[in-house]
Amino acid sequence: MTTKRILVLHGYSAANRGDGLLVDESLELIREVYGGDADVDLVTSYPDSFNYTGLRTFRSKPSFRGFSRAYLELLGSKFNNYDLVVGVGGGYLRFGTPTECLKTVLVMGPQLLAAALSSTPTVYLPQSVGPARFGFRLPLGTALRKLDRVWVRDDRSLGEFPEISVQRAPDLAILGMQRSSLAYDPGLVPVVSVREHRGGVPVGARDLANKLLQFDGYIQSSVAGNDDTAAVASLRPVEICSFDELMGRPTSARIVVAMRLHAALMAIAAGHYVIHLAYERKGFGAFEDLGLEDYVHNVHDFDVEEVELKVRALANNSEARRKYDKCVANSAGKLKEGRDRVLASLQPNPIDSGSRKADLS
Repeated sequence: MTTKRILVLHGYSAANRGDGLLVDESLELIREVYGGDADVDLVTSYPDSFNYTGLRTFRSKPSFRGFSRAYLELLGSKFNNYDLVVGVGGGYLRFGTPTECLKTVLVMGPQLLAAALSSTPTVYLPQSVGPARFGFRLPLGTALRKLDRVWVRDDRSLGEFPEISVQRAPDLAILGMQRSSLAYDPGLVPVVSVREHRGGVPVGARDLANKLLQFDGYIQSSVAGNDDTAAVASLRPVEICSFDELMGRPTSARIVVAMRLHAALMAIAAGHYVIHLAYERKGFGAFEDLGLEDYVHNVHDFDVEEVELKVRALANNSEARRKYDKCVANSAGKLKEGRDRVLASLQPNPIDSGSRKADLS
């Protein structure tokens, strides 16, 4: 196979472990199709955080002096020097608040527009798209319509743009999930991982932590405006677990309550028993795909006592843990099917690649 030039869009920062995971999983899919010799470039807000990949990177976040010259030249080329353009999976096409609108327009908008204007086949990996308020629904829908394939990872996004040919697939973090098998240690306290949302740590999450009394903390993201360090510390955990201790090389399964979706999914993959306090639509889609609908709750509207009981049940009842394990195991077939469909969309000439871009003016 001739070496292919592939451009990956919408990377954020590997210091947010969830976003780093999505980039890693996107690269894994690309290399599964095109092999290790594929020539891949990455557009990201924080290029230095992805030095470990060895990829050429373009900084998409403007500085005080504006966008970098290399990035502007990339956008100006309309990506036509590449054989394939891939949008990282995630939830970055959001226009729910004025702040979200500004960030999306400045950082994500130029990439999406260039992809829409390009004649290069373009596939956006599983997304949560929307909400699209403040008049952004029409321009967002118009741009998405020009992409060759848009995968979405939740049913709300699937219904957000019914006129666009989007398809449902599981979140990238679970498409290839191979869950570790760990013995549960009843002597370990639960782990609570939170972030600020809507101005602070949500009241329900604080109340749950107070009811649990003793628990350890975990920090999923420590980048710029997405730094969870202060939020986790404010709950006064007994200890702060390191990434290696909880996710990388855990020796025992634990009960984990996590707000960030990819902290929750990475913990499940590591072998833990996780309850997700979701603040966005993406969490409900992922836990539905895993068969764990009973273990995801809206962080701003949940019954604290109910979730506390679920924590206690998983901690003290081996049958509850067995059923949890079975749900995840039973989802494997559905996840493999989803992965195969996403991989097929990345194949050379996977779709009628001129069909949506030919009428651009």
